[in-house]
Amino acid sequence: MKKLVPLSLLILIFSCSEKEGSESSESNNILENITFTVDTVVVDPGDEIIDLSNHLRLADFSEDRKKLFLFTESDNQLSVINLDQLNLEKKIPYEKEGPNGVGSFLWRLDLLSGEKFYLMSFNTASIFDFQGIKHETINLEEENISGIEDKTLQNNRLKVTGDLKWYYTVPGSDFDKEDQPVELAVIDRESKEGKLFPMPALDKTQAYKVMLTDGPMMQVYAEEFFLSEHSGKFFISSSVTSDIYQIDLITDSLVLHSYDLKYTPKEKTDQPARNEFTEREAWRDEITKIHSQITYGDLLWDESRKIFFRFAHILIPSLSEDIPSKRDVFLLAFDENLDLIGETELEELDDFPEFPFFKDGKLWSFVNVEDDLGFAVFTFDF
Repeated sequence: MKKLVPLSLLILIFSCSEKEGSESSESNNILENITFTVDTVVVDPGDEIIDLSNHLRLADFSEDRKKLFLFTESDNQLSVINLDQLNLEKKIPYEKEGPNGVGSFLWRLDLLSGEKFYLMSFNTASIFDFQGIKHETINLEEENISGIEDKTLQNNRLKVTGDLKWYYTVPGSDFDKEDQPVELAVIDRESKEGKLFPMPALDKTQAYKVMLTDGPMMQVYAEEFFLSEHSGKFFISSSVTSDIYQIDLITDSLVLHSYDLKYTPKEKTDQPARNEFTEREAWRDEITKIHSQITYGDLLWDESRKIFFRFAHILIPSLSEDIPSKRDVFLLAFDENLDLIGETELEELDDFPEFPFFKDGKLWSFVNVEDDLGFAVFTFDF
């Protein structure tokens, strides 16, 4: 991760150049003439140290974006960070083992309502409160889910709705050698009854999984699935394609949103010639080849504008070890119905925003500022 010099007092002004052959001033592309400024802010940790060795992999933010919660495995503590005051409020200790133990090989943290959060490992997902107490442990692989038989329900993919009524996940395992059709499993937490929604437009995601076998050890690179909830609807997408599924459980409906894009490639198209490797260098070369195609991020909701945004990027590998690789970065905008309303290439950016989220109408993105927790704060004007 690149270290940045603090820019608290410095605002860098960029302007995205107008695309050649752009449409008239009556264009429906709201991002066609986008400009932005970016400032860097740094969190004051006080007398504490915030461990950034895993970046913000085990972090989530409150719904109002006022606080960030970061769990660090090095000390088994939850850091509560005030994003308005930009300071570390407190650290809450957790046990590693025992009845309230967080366990090992932690995968993701999801904040829940009522001052609780899910902490997920590869094997289990557990609900903790902010006093260090474990309230529930879930292992979907051991549950008898009616309507979803003979499916691998991997716990590290588990998501839970804000009202705690539903689990949802993409069945299957990254370690499966045979590609399976992509589905969304939605499970009632109380009755343990489930539904499966097929999503064939995302099946291509499985084709970009590559495995390295080294004796008894196996490493897997797999493209991501993104699952989110907004206004009672589920949204499912993947890093391979711009297509997005929307599921409404009230009407039991499944809608595929597919887009004709002008500046951004619609999806990856050059699949690996093979998916299993025994040579590490060849495996890494294949991953670089995959990254050199379009890669999409998750949907980001901007409450101030009532707009969804989505970033995408293409890796431009460096030809020299002394020169870092760069990325072409793209930005898409959608209304609340997921209709495309904007698209652009952010030509002034050469890297993909890390852990991006919108707060008070501005995009925040994690940066490491001389080993302190910082954020690049983007102000978009369009």
